[in-house]
Amino acid sequence: MNRLRVGLIVLALGSSLFQGKAAGQTHAELRGGLSIGSHTGTAAGLEAAPAFSFEALAVRQITPLLSVYGGFSRTAFGCEEGFCLDRDLTVTGTHGVLGAEAHKAWAWLRLGVLVGKTEVGTEGEAPDMGPGFHLGAGLSFGGERVRIRPGLYYRRMSANTPSSSDHAVALGADLGVAVRLGSVR
Repeated sequence: MNRLRVGLIVLALGSSLFQGKAAGQTHAELRGGLSIGSHTGTAAGLEAAPAFSFEALAVRQITPLLSVYGGFSRTAFGCEEGFCLDRDLTVTGTHGVLGAEAHKAWAWLRLGVLVGKTEVGTEGEAPDMGPGFHLGAGLSFGGERVRIRPGLYYRRMSANTPSSSDHAVALGADLGVAVRLGSVR
């Protein structure tokens, strides 16, 4: 397991050790759903070949309307046209994510940065680390302990290799479950 993943896991687990009012403002959130997308290096355009994507996040409420979040994101989608024609390839982005969430009543909006790698299958050159960004929006239902959070997202990810400068774009729909860490008062 690389250092980034270990650090994010330690951050998420460490936040559960806070006591009192601060603990009531921290959530662990798991999200999973389907993504479609495009990768400039494949010359395929937007592919309607969904694949499973997920996120594991720690969310910390700063004010009644604003939270910050960080965690791990894996975005995947199929590739069937262009370079991918007659191949069974999946574009996969593996990233650390940090961002901010604005929320009011049942609605939420997220904007974050991604840092990681995006690759097409396991062939070719190894991908370079690169930046990206994440934009998401959705609804939140439930009580103080557990919330169900359906949403939609857009991710733009660097897909550079030593010999090319590419990017990938993913659109997806997912469902999140957020669990409050600490006691509910």
